[in-house]
Amino acid sequence: MRCKYTLKDGDISAVHFGLRSNPLKLVMLHANGFNAMSYRQVLAPLGVHALALDLRGHGMSTLPADPEALSTWRTFRDDIVEFFDRYVDGPVVVAGHSFGAVSGMLAAQSLGDKMSGYVGFDPVIVPQPYRAVAASPWGRKMMKKRLPIAAKAGRRRAEFDSLQAAFESYQGRGVFKQMSDSMIKDYLTGGLIKSGAGVRLACDPLWEQAVFCAQNHNAVKASRDLPAASSIIFAGKNSPTPFSMQARLKARLGRENVRSSGKLGHLFPLQQPALATQALADMLKTIKLTKP
Repeated sequence: MRCKYTLKDGDISAVHFGLRSNPLKLVMLHANGFNAMSYRQVLAPLGVHALALDLRGHGMSTLPADPEALSTWRTFRDDIVEFFDRYVDGPVVVAGHSFGAVSGMLAAQSLGDKMSGYVGFDPVIVPQPYRAVAASPWGRKMMKKRLPIAAKAGRRRAEFDSLQAAFESYQGRGVFKQMSDSMIKDYLTGGLIKSGAGVRLACDPLWEQAVFCAQNHNAVKASRDLPAASSIIFAGKNSPTPFSMQARLKARLGRENVRSSGKLGHLFPLQQPALATQALADMLKTIKLTKP
C-alpha cells in the first residue's frame, strides 16, 4: 500500500508491506535513481510491517529537488529525521542500500532510540578529497563531467512511450542485466509518472547525477552513532567504497559487523533479493522484532 506523508516542504511517499495495522518494524531507504517499490521482493517476504521511503527527488515524493542546490546527503538525512519525528514511534530497524544506506547512517544520531538496529547494503563512502571537492559548486560541476557514473546519469533517457516501452529499453541491459523481469517491473512501476501521452522517470536524470556528486558529508564520523546492533555488507565486485574506507568502518563498528563478499556486486539487493531479505530477517531476530 502506498501512502503520502506531509513534511514541511512537500510530501514524502512510502510503500507499506505487511499489515499496516501491525506495529512498524523496518524502514528501507533505496539506492540513488531507484525507489521504494524497487525493494518489494526484499521486503514483502519478511512477513512483518515494513515500509520503504521514496527519498527526495525519487519515486512519488513531491519534495523540491533542485539539482544545482544539492551539495550533501544531509538533505536526505533531514527528511528521514523529520519523517521519524512526525510518523514513527519506534523502535525499528533502519536499512538502506547504497546512498540510502549512508542517508540512514547520517540520521542515526538524531533518531536515537527509534533506530534499534541498522543494516547497510554496500553504502557509498568516499575519501576526504572527494568530500572537499563536493563542498564547492565548481567542484560538483567538475564531478558531473568527470565522474563516469555521474556523467552517464546526466545523459540517461527520461521519457518513454509507455511502461512496456521502458521495460523493453531496460530488459537485459546495463545494470539491469542481472535483474529479474519482475524486479525491473517493480522499479518501473514505482519510478515512472505520466508525461503527456507517455511516461517519464520520476527521478530526473539531472537529480540522480547531482546525488552522485553531493558528497559533502562524513559517513564514517556518523557511523559512531549507529546502534550496537548494526550490520554492513559490502559488495566485493566493483564496490564504490574503497577498502581503506571499509577498514575505517570495521575499526569503528567491529570486524564482525562489517563484511564483504567477492560474489556480490553493488546492486546485489536487487539482483539477489533473497540475500538481502535474509540479512534483514537476521537483524529483526537479533533485536527481537520478528513478531508481526
